[in-house]
Amino acid sequence: MLQQTFVHMPGVGPNTEHRLWQNGYRCWDDVLHALNRGASPRDLCRDNRQRLLFGADCDDVPQQGKGGVWLRFLEQSKAALDACQFDFFLNSLNPGAHWRVLDDVRDDALYLDIETTGLSHQLHYVTVIGAFFRGRMHQWVWPQPLDQLGELLDEARVVVTFNGTRFDLPFLRHHAPDLPVPRAHIDLLHPTRGLGIKGGQKAAEIAFGFSRGEDLTGFDGSEAVSAWCGALYGSRECYQRLLRYNAEDVLMMRRLAGALCARHAAQSGLEPLDSSEVGCDFKAGHRPSSFASLQNAWTERRPGIHLLLPKLLERLGREPVIAGIDLRAKPARPTGMAICMGSSATTWIAFEDDDIFESTIRAKPDLVSIDAPLFLPRCRTSVSDQSPCRKFGIVRDAERILWSRRIPVYPALIRQMQGLTKRGIELADRFRAEGIDVIESYPGAAQDILGIPRKRLDLGLLSRGLEQFGFKIAGAGSHDELDAVTSALVGYFFLADSYEGLGADDEGYMIVPKWTGQMAWTLTG
Repeated sequence: MLQQTFVHMPGVGPNTEHRLWQNGYRCWDDVLHALNRGASPRDLCRDNRQRLLFGADCDDVPQQGKGGVWLRFLEQSKAALDACQFDFFLNSLNPGAHWRVLDDVRDDALYLDIETTGLSHQLHYVTVIGAFFRGRMHQWVWPQPLDQLGELLDEARVVVTFNGTRFDLPFLRHHAPDLPVPRAHIDLLHPTRGLGIKGGQKAAEIAFGFSRGEDLTGFDGSEAVSAWCGALYGSRECYQRLLRYNAEDVLMMRRLAGALCARHAAQSGLEPLDSSEVGCDFKAGHRPSSFASLQNAWTERRPGIHLLLPKLLERLGREPVIAGIDLRAKPARPTGMAICMGSSATTWIAFEDDDIFESTIRAKPDLVSIDAPLFLPRCRTSVSDQSPCRKFGIVRDAERILWSRRIPVYPALIRQMQGLTKRGIELADRFRAEGIDVIESYPGAAQDILGIPRKRLDLGLLSRGLEQFGFKIAGAGSHDELDAVTSALVGYFFLADSYEGLGADDEGYMIVPKWTGQMAWTLTG
């Protein structure tokens, strides 16, 4: 297909390319032969009734203007193809037309897919890497060394991903910066969009009639996060399912590559391309770590309050007492409460402000951590939309920073948050009047930073994640109570001086944990 492509040349679009094909110039050699015999690009693109008939006496006519440009570019194209320098073509083609290169390399490309704990390469990390190359399926699981993957990337002429431009490759560059940069990269997302297919890889598979095994039907990125957490927390079944899912992602890319090339070629009016699916048999390459090895790595590297308590004991001379409050906007709805002392957490539900206040005071906490905005946006003096200060906006710097890190959070003063913000500020003022320090926390951000599943992902995994972090929780374990424990956990980081304040002096700070962690990958062991 690549040698039939002309749209990568300067000034050539789809219409000109089609005219060349219609006039019998089906490949580079056809056009080169005509140009070397004295034809001009205009001659090659004339209507059939107006075309010139070239004779032998036209040989060696000097090339000028666009004809010379075409001649030089086609000669460069042949040299690049002979040298397997596919980036020459990919840089000259629209990404939606990269299928033209793909057809020449799809049986010799390296297909790559990664699984992660979330969408932010700053806060989340890579869990599983899958690669198929020359008949072998390779997988790596955190924290296995990636030296063999580096060798494959060095060897592969083209790397193929689905949405890898925005996701897989930036993640790998951030978490494994020593890995070689691919020589050339084809992102199947763009040729897929060129066919009008929306959605991700799973949607493309459905559009082409591909199906996965029953145990993987409906399994997606969020399920992959749950499976990873389940594996860390002791489920061998979750681990095996995650590995199968990653391998299926990689192998499905091979099938999509052939189907995309065939569909695009047919729509372009070219002869049908061979879209026969390659066999599913393959040999094992690099093997993922065993379940036992993963468990050992997690035990050695996992975050936990065992890393914070020595600092707190040194600072306070005893275990801290921290209150966590997952506040609701209205007293009629349940507010999650937690009192944490060392590794013990006691939780319950409260409703009225006086109950929240008095039960917290009785615990004599060193710190109160509240899940609610405790400060107004800059220049705001009221939460009301009717206030003249409404013109100064509804968003704080804290929310903007979280958005930049791809952590979802609501603005402090959208209508649905106004009651919560007002209630939080009033409650914090009551605690401060009693001489108790108060911080603003956001459990969702803390959970993302610490690699603990959010409640919307899996409530059971959230409970197990907090237990893995070191808490022994006594209480009903509702999502409100578990978020309250997470708010208290932020207080541990605050007192241990391992935190980041998001915001500004003139509108207060939201406290989030600062944890560099040990979840990085290395190129060699």
